Amino acid sequence: MGMTLNTDKTMCNRVGRPNYPADFKRRLAVEACAPGISVSKLAQQNGINTDMRVKWRRGLCAGLFEPTTPALLPVLVKSRL
Repeated sequence: MGMTLNTDKTMCNRVGRPNYPADFKRRLAVEACAPGISVSKLAQQNGINTDMRVKWRRGLCAGLFEPTTPALLPVLVKSRL
């Protein structure tokens, strides 16, 4: 017995999780580390969950949001003469 999909219906309206840029995450994580800042208010002002901000702060401490530059490696080309 085969299974067929009904292609007449459109996909559901569920919105996926937002993918915030690294500089946005870094900025909020740095702001949250400042003394006297309310983490809840900071998260609320930026429309994110407080748990996300905590995760981003851990990422900041681990160096995950540091700008990366591609490393240039030396290349040796041998000719086949």
